[in-house]
Amino acid sequence: MPSSWGHGFATEACTAVLGWFDGAHAGEAISLCTQTANRASMRLAARLGFDEVERFEAYDAEQWLGVRRPNRP
Repeated sequence: MPSSWGHGFATEACTAVLGWFDGAHAGEAISLCTQTANRASMRLAARLGFDEVERFEAYDAEQWLGVRRPNRP
């Protein structure tokens, strides 16, 4: 909901999920994909430690593929 945007809820939720993932799947990378037009999601991915792997076209829009490798803060 737009009224919830910008309050850190996504950061808090994603940080919790990634913490669980790191414990349950130690040593494994995780990837994500978002549209490049979604600047907020791309900033969040960067804050969470995801690095860009590639950009490609799908669903009539440019997509961003990122990966978070193990042992990242």
